[in-house]
Amino acid sequence: MTERTAMGAVRASGAGAEIARMLVTLAYVLAGTAVAIAGLGALPRLLAGDTGPHRAASIQEAERRLGARILLPGYYPERLAWPPTAIHVAGGRHGSVRLAFAARDGGTGLELVAATDAGVDIAPALLSDRTVLGARPTAVGGHPATLASVLVEGVPWQELSWSVNGRAVVLRTQGDLDELVRIARSLHGVSGR
Repeated sequence: MTERTAMGAVRASGAGAEIARMLVTLAYVLAGTAVAIAGLGALPRLLAGDTGPHRAASIQEAERRLGARILLPGYYPERLAWPPTAIHVAGGRHGSVRLAFAARDGGTGLELVAATDAGVDIAPALLSDRTVLGARPTAVGGHPATLASVLVEGVPWQELSWSVNGRAVVLRTQGDLDELVRIARSLHGVSGR
């Protein structure tokens, strides 16, 4: 009887090893299928050159998607809520970002749109919803800038555009122009969070 028991144990251990190999193979097949489906899902966007705008849940997520730090103001008025109410990225790696800040009292907010690399224009997808009504030259901290009256989705805004360390920046408000200039002057480089 002991010989039969030993043979049964050998067969059982061989069957267990076979089941383990089958499960490992199944896991590889499922993982490979998931990767292939994800790749095929992204393929149309890549072929069409879809570079945004896409919503990001946080500034950190936007920085991960862009592969770059986002420019933030050193001066931030208490009347504005933090964090941003909407964050959109466009232009792929090292593209651009648009941050929308709401007023705590429900009044006028603020938008910051910026490129993440020096010498690169802001992704057109982040500025496509605006119509320039009029513009005049001005300066921000001694640097040339443009102050414009614009319509964004039919709503009037004041828009200040200039360059910070070579990075294109647009700052918009529906409120106080002095506050806009003060925020603009506080944008002096990459955020130091």
